[in-house]
Amino acid sequence: MPMTGASSNATHLSRDERWRTASLLLLVPMLAVAACSTTHVSSDHDHSAQFSSFHSFTLVMRPHPGAKNPLVVQRTFDAITAELTRKGFVYVADPAQADFAVDFTIGASDRLDVRSYPAGAYGGPWLNADWWGNNVDVRQYQEGTLSIDVFDLRSRKAVWHGTGKKELSQSDLEHTQTLIGDAVTAVLADFPPKGT
Repeated sequence: MPMTGASSNATHLSRDERWRTASLLLLVPMLAVAACSTTHVSSDHDHSAQFSSFHSFTLVMRPHPGAKNPLVVQRTFDAITAELTRKGFVYVADPAQADFAVDFTIGASDRLDVRSYPAGAYGGPWLNADWWGNNVDVRQYQEGTLSIDVFDLRSRKAVWHGTGKKELSQSDLEHTQTLIGDAVTAVLADFPPKGT
């Protein structure tokens, strides 16, 4: 007996095809959540700067009102010093003896993540485009931001800027030393810029 109405549309896809489609639609939100756990990094630099002449650095010591925990500030200073030393630069406390100075800003802010997906994604094996609507997920989270700036102490100009952003988990907030170390390494990965 032929199927009629909305049920006949479901027969256009085999059961395996409906299962694969449902699986793919379920995978998309899971991948989006997994992607949120990585640090997203960007950088920019002055193309006329002579990075090859940089051998020693100092840190700009100033208050960091965006960081509510003074240990986070100290850990960031320590992580920047360790990473630049690992790259072969020498830390000097006296700015008069340094080739470049490094400053940073660190903080966290509340964000909203709004995602829309077909309601049929969770409708079981009877996926039918005629029955789909849109579901919307709204999720609030904290985003941590670390920006690092490099200044040429001879020219007194900014020559490099790097930023990293990451969705903060409860584990990140409980283990700030690991979080900061990973963020500093990620942001400074492109310093000095390749080919300079």
